[in-house]
Amino acid sequence: MTKNNRFEELDVFRGLAALSVVLFHYTTRYEQVYQHTTPTAFSIPWGHLGVQFFFIISGFVIFMTLEKCQSWKDFSVSRLSRLYPAYWAAVLLTFTLGYLSPLPNQSLTFSQLIVNLTMLQAFFYVPAVDGVYWSLAWELNFYFVMLFLFLTSRLKNINFIAPLWLSAMITTYYLLNANIDVPWRIQTFFVLQFTHLFIAGIYFYKWKEEGFSLYKLIILLSCLAAELITGDVISSAFCTSFFILFALAINDRLSFIKQKPLIWLGSISYTLYLVHQMIGFKIIYTLNENGLPSTVSILIALTTCLLIASTISKHIEKPIMLSIRKYTK
Repeated sequence: MTKNNRFEELDVFRGLAALSVVLFHYTTRYEQVYQHTTPTAFSIPWGHLGVQFFFIISGFVIFMTLEKCQSWKDFSVSRLSRLYPAYWAAVLLTFTLGYLSPLPNQSLTFSQLIVNLTMLQAFFYVPAVDGVYWSLAWELNFYFVMLFLFLTSRLKNINFIAPLWLSAMITTYYLLNANIDVPWRIQTFFVLQFTHLFIAGIYFYKWKEEGFSLYKLIILLSCLAAELITGDVISSAFCTSFFILFALAINDRLSFIKQKPLIWLGSISYTLYLVHQMIGFKIIYTLNENGLPSTVSILIALTTCLLIASTISKHIEKPIMLSIRKYTK
């Protein structure tokens, strides 16, 4: 999409998803790991489900990107230039802080840093410098699967592939529940825990570009059914809400959410996601130790990480991304 007809609701969705994850970590997760020294004014125990929203958005964006790519190189450059500059900055910053001034039970090594810089630490069973990187393994494998379909000219067969992929996901779920082992590498390579979310994103894109059809609705309802089968009541409720929001957005029913602060938040959402957890935890922990109320500490951590994310996005991520794309044309 050109800048003039950019689907800005998607940017808002990104921003809200990132913010929900951040607030979950600063309230609920921090309490679980370190415990707040004073009661917090609010708690977001469901905020981690923002990652579900990210995966739906990713399905939408990746299918859109591949439809516009002429070659595997175009796609690879597009994705790698998007992912790595901000990621490297986040890893180096988080490692430096954690190495020089670690939190309780935080132990980092230089060999761990080197592996983490590849973004492939999960595949080598190396602990992540920051736990939020877990979702990147699923994202990367989704990219690989989609690139394979692109290279083999199978994207045009997505209407046939999607139900098979969903069936594989449900089958894996029942096998695991029956204590039948499905190797983790197979689960991640074929994205079998989150297949339904990525496929939903693909079909929301197809709905937006091609118009509504009964088959698209059936696939989307099948994706929702997969969540109802494999998820709990809360995750299913939020997943349903995400589907409704997407359906409204692609039918131009959410134009009112396209506000500049939310669009800006979406523009730094990836970087914010990468930097917020351990850096934010360190800020909250230090301020709590010095007597500040937890709610104030959370707000200071949030503001600081927003500034860090904005700085990385403006001065590292975007310039390097544009340079890579310019010199690889």
